[in-house]
Amino acid sequence: MTLGNSATEHYDYAVVGMGIGGLALGALLANAGKRVIIFEQHYLPGGYGHTFAQGGFAFCAELHYVWDCGPGERVTKMLEKLGLDKEVTFRRLDPDGFDRIIGPGVDYTIGSGFDRELERLGGLFPGHEPGLRKYYGTIDAIHRQMYDLPIGFSWRTVLAHPSRYPHLLLYATWTLERLFDKLGFPAELRLILAGQSAIFFMPPRDLSLLVHAGGVGSYNQGAYYPSRSYRHVMRALLNKVREQPGCRSMLSTEITGIHVENGRARSVTTIRGETFNADNVLFDADAQLSLDLIGRRNFPKAFLRKLDYDYGPSVVSIYLGLRDIDLRRHGLGEQNIFWHPKVDLNEVYDDQLGDTFPDYPFFFCNSPTLRPHDAVLAPEGCSQLIMVAPCTYDSFAELRSKSEDAYQTAKQQFADRVIAVVESELVPGLSGHIVEQAVGTPLTNYFYVRAPKGNCYSSPLDPRHVNLRRLNYKSPFANLHFVGASSSLPGFATVIHFACMLYEKLTGDRVY
Repeated sequence: MTLGNSATEHYDYAVVGMGIGGLALGALLANAGKRVIIFEQHYLPGGYGHTFAQGGFAFCAELHYVWDCGPGERVTKMLEKLGLDKEVTFRRLDPDGFDRIIGPGVDYTIGSGFDRELERLGGLFPGHEPGLRKYYGTIDAIHRQMYDLPIGFSWRTVLAHPSRYPHLLLYATWTLERLFDKLGFPAELRLILAGQSAIFFMPPRDLSLLVHAGGVGSYNQGAYYPSRSYRHVMRALLNKVREQPGCRSMLSTEITGIHVENGRARSVTTIRGETFNADNVLFDADAQLSLDLIGRRNFPKAFLRKLDYDYGPSVVSIYLGLRDIDLRRHGLGEQNIFWHPKVDLNEVYDDQLGDTFPDYPFFFCNSPTLRPHDAVLAPEGCSQLIMVAPCTYDSFAELRSKSEDAYQTAKQQFADRVIAVVESELVPGLSGHIVEQAVGTPLTNYFYVRAPKGNCYSSPLDPRHVNLRRLNYKSPFANLHFVGASSSLPGFATVIHFACMLYEKLTGDRVY
């Protein structure tokens, strides 16, 4: 949609960033009749959920499976609100087994239903059934109480309602390992229960118990994948903005400034020097990036301290296009496979995030083409295999600072090590079927989605950075609000839930 000169354009909402939160919130506001303009510096929408094309394949950057997409659940309610629930649908992955945990002496498939898992694991680990019952009861209670929190919650919210949030009060500072230690679980059982750690990128000794419960509890209710593709999901949300009168979207448009005056955001400026006025600004990017756009001098010191957080690990992502190979014959299917070189996950992360790249990297992998999908994901007779391995930003940044050749060589060596493990442990002869390969590092993540240090989830998911200390939506400016992983907890459904609550806060209209 083309409107007049930018200097004369005025919007109810300017949304900076077309990540999942920005797209969901922008679509809801536009659908409600608000004049919305939404910007994205990348040429593709979706943030980490964007889909890029290479050699006839279409790879989703980082989304692998999601939750809260079933009938009556949060993502579905948003789609119903937008009138997209028939166009954008999700299929539940096999409830009997959607995640497979592999390690020395361990090969276990996780499904939905805590009662079912309790029975299975109780049989495998005799004597630990009481501890498992306590574990699953704790996870379930934390999960329910977390999703009961209102937007903008703080310690005061929880302290004012101790009978409503008893588990959040009790376990706010706990790590997952602290619960394991209390219950006396053996190493193999810990690996199974924490084996999905690659969706958090933290070992048990550091991972917030509340974060673990939020993810595991949500997947227990169902793991989902789009009936078509993630590209279709993102385009449908963006088109909902584009189709509404008075609204506008701008891809390949970096925001270089947000003008504030008298405690309010007044306008945004693009890299081309265009200025767009807005009554409200919604910032769907890492909150620290707002410092340079607004000017550090405009932030109160107390809020600067809130923005002084660390960043969590990043990943190496390996996207393979394969020809003439039936991955099902090698035991692959809808499942995500989490492969561990050791039983002790703390040691695995020490090796993975150390000063040198590991010989046998820890990773998880899946094949999107073994799930429901658009034909665009792969040419006929071809399939995809995607592997993701946690890593540090500094190792790759230091190599690139020395030489581009050193960086490119290390990047390929890391990918080759992961591929070699997949070929030796899961898919013999894999390398002979690779027709396309793309490898992303933390530097790739920064370039395409402006994730500082290539982070996946903004700050680390440990008790010091999350739980009741997470930034939330409020900024020091009355009409500028944060949305996305740095303000909520990360994840497709979690960020959409946060966007829906913020929409309700801003408009008084209901989604849920």
